[in-house]
Amino acid sequence: MNNKNIPMFLNILKATLAGLGVLFCILVIGGPNVNEETQVVEQFRDGTKMNLAIMYMIGLIATGVVLILLFFLIQLITQSKKTVMSIIGILVALVIYMIFYFAGTSDNSASLLLKNPVSDGVVQTTTAGLYTVGVALFAGIVAIVVFPIINMFKK
Repeated sequence: MNNKNIPMFLNILKATLAGLGVLFCILVIGGPNVNEETQVVEQFRDGTKMNLAIMYMIGLIATGVVLILLFFLIQLITQSKKTVMSIIGILVALVIYMIFYFAGTSDNSASLLLKNPVSDGVVQTTTAGLYTVGVALFAGIVAIVVFPIINMFKK
């Protein structure tokens, strides 16, 4: 396959996936109202329209995972050093997230004054994610400020 044809194939793939997604969304949106009888809602839920939409989403997620793994594999072959550094960065972020996750939080739905209460696990994972993003932003800002100063002294 010629490298010039790859963008065309990717555009065709994107258009096809988007078209299928719109079609399956229309099938699901065209379903019964939630306020209708329980039998009608259950019949729709167990029917082929909902099954198609669910299978499409599972297929998209699986395709995404495969494409991400393929991307990293190709990058490992072509640009090993940069890819290993990217993977190390992802693993560092995972370790930071896990530290915050296992450290826990004293927050809960009541202390956060949430309109719709959620489980303590949701609060814990969200808090760990927010703290991880905060650490990443802080590290990025420090890198933006410190590296030019270091480069200035190297010259």
